[in-house]
Amino acid sequence: MIEEVLRKIGLTEYETKVYTALLDLGKSTSGEILQKANINTGKIYDILGTLKNKGFISEIIESGVKKFSPSNPKQIFNYLEKKKKDIQDQEETFNKIIPDILKKINANKEPQKVEVFYGFNGLKTAHQKEINRYSSKNILRVLGVMGKEKYPKSIYNFYINNLYSKRISSKIKIKKILDKNAKKYRKDHEKEAEIKYFPYVSPVAIVTIENLTIIDIVTENPIVITIESNEVAESFIQQFELLWNLSTD
Repeated sequence: MIEEVLRKIGLTEYETKVYTALLDLGKSTSGEILQKANINTGKIYDILGTLKNKGFISEIIESGVKKFSPSNPKQIFNYLEKKKKDIQDQEETFNKIIPDILKKINANKEPQKVEVFYGFNGLKTAHQKEINRYSSKNILRVLGVMGKEKYPKSIYNFYINNLYSKRISSKIKIKKILDKNAKKYRKDHEKEAEIKYFPYVSPVAIVTIENLTIIDIVTENPIVITIESNEVAESFIQQFELLWNLSTD
């Protein structure tokens, strides 16, 4: 109990061992303390010195021999008061530099570009951003594609005949999590794509590639949101990979 409290108020492991050894011994030489504390260190005088400076022990000379004794424990409150004062001083000092720190953080913060597109032409414009990022080095992740019957014909045909063919020719790596009801339409999707299935019936699909996230809200009049941000894309990628591990082939 004593050792635990001593550690909580800031004593090091060696300081705690030396002080508790001295409590058991009473007035003692450094050699006796070292033996009792069962520590193998040549820094016993450094440890005794820090304990003395903190008010935990006192030092006397008897017959030319230096000895140490535990101080009155009430003196330890002086040590705690000093710690409290030091913390207050540190808080005040830190408060002075907070504006400068925030200025640097904001200066380095990644700008986010968010755009909203409407209608079929808007959907095509949004996905052009995706196409522009195609590279064999990148991974395209698609979450939440439904079955064919859930989409307007023009949009489904755009995916199959335009978007998917460009993905295939680019040799980009593709991972898709589709609604389980879309399994019967596997032949419509990219042959090379890794595909898993999850019960996810929603008109919203999420595409990520590099720093780009595309959120498709597919209805007769689609709404598409694009977000260009590494931080946001990484967040959706983590979500995708979590669902990937829960999905079935």
